[in-house]
Amino acid sequence: MSRPYTVKTARERLAHNLKDWRAKRGMSQDVLAEHSGLSRVFLSRLEGALETVSLDNIEKLADVLRVDIVDLLQH
Repeated sequence: MSRPYTVKTARERLAHNLKDWRAKRGMSQDVLAEHSGLSRVFLSRLEGALETVSLDNIEKLADVLRVDIVDLLQH
């Protein structure tokens, strides 16, 4: 039996949760980019835990996804 994936860093938690909420909302990266004012390439890197992001931009993403900012940062 395999162990469940454990997200360790804040960057990895954000990446995992962002991708999960985007999928739950049925949004493509292109749509999220358009509505948030961020680039699709940036969002792709963010979801891959390859990019850092400001709190202002996390708030933008939370607003577009209609979730509390805490939902994007929790375990």
